[in-house]
Amino acid sequence: MESDKTARAQLIIGLAKGFWNATSANIGWFACVLGAAWGGDWLALIVVPILFVIHIMVIERDQIRTIFIVAWVSMGIGLLTDTALILLGTVQPNPSLMPAPLAPIWDLMIWANFSLTLNSSLRFLQKRPFVSAVLGAISAPGTYYAAGSLGALRFCEPVFLNLLWVGIVWFLAMPCLSLMAKYFYLRPKNHSA
Repeated sequence: MESDKTARAQLIIGLAKGFWNATSANIGWFACVLGAAWGGDWLALIVVPILFVIHIMVIERDQIRTIFIVAWVSMGIGLLTDTALILLGTVQPNPSLMPAPLAPIWDLMIWANFSLTLNSSLRFLQKRPFVSAVLGAISAPGTYYAAGSLGALRFCEPVFLNLLWVGIVWFLAMPCLSLMAKYFYLRPKNHSA
Protein backbone atom coordinates (compact mmCIF):
# COMPACT_ATOMS: atom_id res chain seq x y z
CA MET A 1 0.00 0.00 0.00
CA GLU A 2 2.77 2.42 0.97
CA SER A 3 4.75 1.57 -2.17
CA ASP A 4 1.67 2.34 -4.30
CA LYS A 5 1.46 5.81 -2.76
CA THR A 6 5.16 6.35 -3.31
CA ALA A 7 4.95 5.19 -6.93
CA ARG A 8 1.92 7.42 -7.53
CA ALA A 9 3.67 10.41 -5.96
CA GLN A 10 6.78 9.81 -8.10
CA LEU A 11 4.61 9.57 -11.22
CA ILE A 12 2.87 12.85 -10.42
CA ILE A 13 6.18 14.56 -9.72
CA GLY A 14 7.64 13.19 -12.97
CA LEU A 15 4.63 14.38 -14.98
CA ALA A 16 4.79 17.81 -13.35
CA LYS A 17 8.51 18.12 -14.15
CA GLY A 18 7.88 17.02 -17.76
CA PHE A 19 5.04 19.52 -18.11
CA TRP A 20 7.20 22.32 -16.70
CA ASN A 21 10.09 21.34 -18.98
CA ALA A 22 7.92 21.50 -22.11
CA THR A 23 6.32 24.75 -20.95
CA SER A 24 9.66 26.39 -20.16
CA ALA A 25 11.00 25.37 -23.58
CA ASN A 26 8.12 27.27 -25.14
CA ILE A 27 8.61 30.26 -22.86
CA GLY A 28 12.28 30.41 -23.85
CA TRP A 29 11.47 30.04 -27.56
CA PHE A 30 8.94 32.91 -27.43
CA ALA A 31 11.37 35.12 -25.49
CA CYS A 32 14.15 34.55 -28.03
CA VAL A 33 11.92 35.02 -31.07
CA LEU A 34 10.05 38.06 -29.74
CA GLY A 35 13.31 39.65 -28.61
CA ALA A 36 14.68 39.20 -32.14
CA ALA A 37 11.48 40.61 -33.63
CA TRP A 38 11.80 43.61 -31.31
CA GLY A 39 15.33 44.26 -32.44
CA GLY A 40 17.95 42.27 -30.58
CA ASP A 41 19.39 39.54 -28.45
CA TRP A 42 18.61 41.14 -25.09
CA LEU A 43 15.41 39.24 -24.17
CA ALA A 44 17.02 35.87 -25.00
CA LEU A 45 20.04 36.75 -22.88
CA ILE A 46 17.79 37.53 -19.91
CA VAL A 47 15.11 34.83 -20.07
CA VAL A 48 17.10 31.72 -21.07
CA PRO A 49 19.60 31.95 -18.17
CA ILE A 50 16.65 32.33 -15.77
CA LEU A 51 15.09 29.18 -17.27
CA PHE A 52 18.42 27.38 -16.78
CA VAL A 53 18.45 28.27 -13.08
CA ILE A 54 14.85 27.12 -12.65
CA HIS A 55 15.58 23.90 -14.55
CA ILE A 56 18.57 23.12 -12.37
CA MET A 57 16.66 23.87 -9.16
CA VAL A 58 13.50 21.96 -10.12
CA ILE A 59 14.55 19.12 -12.43
CA GLU A 60 18.25 18.23 -12.48
CA ARG A 61 20.22 19.48 -9.49
CA ASP A 62 22.70 16.64 -9.62
CA GLN A 63 23.68 17.13 -13.27
CA ILE A 64 24.69 20.79 -13.48
CA ARG A 65 27.99 20.16 -15.30
CA THR A 66 26.32 17.88 -17.84
CA ILE A 67 23.50 20.38 -18.42
CA PHE A 68 26.02 23.04 -19.44
CA ILE A 69 28.09 20.66 -21.58
CA VAL A 70 24.96 19.57 -23.46
CA ALA A 71 23.90 23.21 -23.84
CA TRP A 72 27.27 24.24 -25.31
CA VAL A 73 27.37 21.29 -27.70
CA SER A 74 23.75 22.02 -28.70
CA MET A 75 24.67 25.62 -29.43
CA GLY A 76 27.57 24.36 -31.56
CA ILE A 77 25.22 22.10 -33.51
CA GLY A 78 22.82 25.03 -33.79
CA LEU A 79 25.55 27.34 -35.05
CA LEU A 80 26.43 24.85 -37.80
CA THR A 81 22.81 24.03 -38.62
CA ASP A 82 21.40 27.54 -38.80
CA THR A 83 24.49 29.03 -40.41
CA ALA A 84 24.10 26.35 -43.10
CA LEU A 85 20.46 27.39 -43.60
CA ILE A 86 21.55 31.03 -43.90
CA LEU A 87 24.28 30.14 -46.39
CA LEU A 88 21.81 28.04 -48.40
CA GLY A 89 19.69 31.17 -48.73
CA THR A 90 16.82 29.57 -46.84
CA VAL A 91 16.32 32.17 -44.11
CA GLN A 92 17.56 35.63 -43.25
CA PRO A 93 17.43 36.21 -39.48
CA ASN A 94 17.14 39.64 -37.95
CA PRO A 95 20.51 41.22 -37.17
CA SER A 96 22.39 40.22 -34.05
CA LEU A 97 25.70 40.78 -32.32
CA MET A 98 27.08 37.86 -34.38
CA PRO A 99 28.57 38.81 -37.75
CA ALA A 100 26.75 37.61 -40.88
CA PRO A 101 26.36 34.90 -42.07
CA LEU A 102 26.66 33.26 -38.64
CA ALA A 103 23.49 32.31 -36.80
CA PRO A 104 22.45 35.10 -34.41
CA ILE A 105 22.84 34.93 -30.65
CA TRP A 106 19.08 34.88 -30.05
CA ASP A 107 18.95 31.77 -32.24
CA LEU A 108 21.79 30.08 -30.37
CA MET A 109 19.94 30.77 -27.13
CA ILE A 110 16.97 28.85 -28.58
CA TRP A 111 19.30 25.89 -29.08
CA ALA A 112 20.62 26.19 -25.52
CA ASN A 113 17.07 26.39 -24.19
CA PHE A 114 16.04 23.39 -26.33
CA SER A 115 18.92 21.40 -24.85
CA LEU A 116 17.07 21.41 -21.52
CA THR A 117 14.42 19.13 -23.05
CA LEU A 118 16.88 16.49 -24.25
CA ASN A 119 17.07 14.70 -20.89
CA SER A 120 13.60 15.55 -19.69
CA SER A 121 10.49 15.85 -21.88
CA LEU A 122 12.35 14.52 -24.97
CA ARG A 123 14.46 11.93 -23.15
CA PHE A 124 12.67 9.09 -24.97
CA LEU A 125 14.41 10.20 -28.19
CA GLN A 126 17.85 9.34 -26.82
CA LYS A 127 17.31 5.69 -27.75
CA ARG A 128 15.30 6.36 -30.92
CA PRO A 129 17.45 8.27 -33.44
CA PHE A 130 15.16 7.59 -36.40
CA VAL A 131 12.08 8.79 -34.50
CA SER A 132 14.15 11.80 -33.46
CA ALA A 133 15.05 12.51 -37.10
CA VAL A 134 11.43 12.28 -38.25
CA LEU A 135 10.22 14.45 -35.36
CA GLY A 136 12.85 17.08 -36.21
CA ALA A 137 11.96 17.03 -39.90
CA ILE A 138 8.25 17.43 -39.16
CA SER A 139 8.31 19.96 -36.32
CA ALA A 140 11.21 22.27 -37.20
CA PRO A 141 9.72 23.84 -40.35
CA GLY A 142 6.68 24.93 -38.35
CA THR A 143 8.75 26.55 -35.62
CA TYR A 144 10.90 28.40 -38.18
CA TYR A 145 7.78 29.51 -40.03
CA ALA A 146 6.25 30.72 -36.76
CA ALA A 147 9.45 32.64 -35.97
CA GLY A 148 9.17 34.26 -39.40
CA SER A 149 5.51 35.13 -38.82
CA LEU A 150 6.46 36.79 -35.52
CA GLY A 151 9.13 38.87 -37.27
CA ALA A 152 12.38 37.23 -36.07
CA LEU A 153 13.47 36.11 -39.53
CA ARG A 154 12.49 36.19 -43.17
CA PHE A 155 12.14 33.23 -45.50
CA CYS A 156 13.55 33.56 -48.96
CA GLU A 157 11.37 32.61 -51.92
CA PRO A 158 10.06 30.06 -52.61
CA VAL A 159 9.02 29.61 -48.99
CA PHE A 160 7.77 26.03 -49.41
CA LEU A 161 11.10 24.84 -50.84
CA ASN A 162 13.00 26.57 -48.05
CA LEU A 163 10.75 24.95 -45.44
CA LEU A 164 11.70 21.61 -47.01
CA TRP A 165 15.39 22.53 -46.54
CA VAL A 166 14.71 23.27 -42.87
CA GLY A 167 13.10 19.84 -42.53
CA ILE A 168 16.03 18.11 -44.26
CA VAL A 169 18.62 19.86 -42.10
CA TRP A 170 16.68 19.02 -38.93
CA PHE A 171 16.28 15.41 -40.08
CA LEU A 172 20.07 15.31 -39.63
CA ALA A 173 20.44 17.64 -36.64
CA MET A 174 17.86 16.14 -34.29
CA PRO A 175 19.42 12.66 -34.05
CA CYS A 176 22.79 14.34 -33.44
CA LEU A 177 21.24 16.21 -30.51
CA SER A 178 19.52 13.13 -29.11
CA LEU A 179 22.56 10.87 -29.40
CA MET A 180 24.82 13.56 -27.97
CA ALA A 181 22.48 13.93 -24.97
CA LYS A 182 22.45 10.15 -24.54
CA TYR A 183 26.25 10.12 -24.56
CA PHE A 184 26.61 12.81 -21.89
CA TYR A 185 23.66 11.90 -19.66
CA LEU A 186 23.91 8.10 -19.76
CA ARG A 187 27.66 7.52 -19.77
CA PRO A 188 29.08 5.89 -16.65
CA LYS A 189 30.39 8.29 -14.03
CA ASN A 190 34.11 8.13 -13.29
CA HIS A 191 34.46 7.99 -9.52
CA SER A 192 38.22 7.49 -9.45
CA ALA A 193 39.01 11.21 -9.56
